[in-house]
Amino acid sequence: MIIIELANIDDAVDYAHILNQSWKDTYKDYVSIEHIDNEFNINNLIQDFSKSLNINDELYMIKLDNKNIGILQLGPPEDKYKSNMSGYGEILSFHILKDFIGKGYGTIVIEFAEKRLKELGYKHICLWVKKQNERAIRFYLKHGFKKTIYSCEETIDGAPSFVMEKHNV
Repeated sequence: MIIIELANIDDAVDYAHILNQSWKDTYKDYVSIEHIDNEFNINNLIQDFSKSLNINDELYMIKLDNKNIGILQLGPPEDKYKSNMSGYGEILSFHILKDFIGKGYGTIVIEFAEKRLKELGYKHICLWVKKQNERAIRFYLKHGFKKTIYSCEETIDGAPSFVMEKHNV
């Protein structure tokens, strides 16, 4: 059974490993491993974890049988990609370890994220997705998200991204 609960300081090591491994598994074909190991260095992620427990965002651990298998971070949009962001909440980060993808857990998590963002008063949800991440794009389309014209071609990791949105949640 999947449980989604707020992260606490005891989750630091699992959080770091999940983020690092998920990036490697998901983006290895278009983001260099050197970049991932630099930006998502496990030791740095563990040291900086308390900063990830930011009061403006909510960081959740996704657990299966009491084992952390993923992370979810929600909050106000970090990037103001259009002039009026009123009513927008963002899925800032959503990662599930590859062994648990395709088993329906992502649907449970996305439904939780939508419900939680609505509880926080947001009417619209946005998220950034890598243009090459076809699996994630299909997943979000299946769950009612739409592609937008907002994109960033020159990213730090070299993988262009664009915004997807879902309205009136």
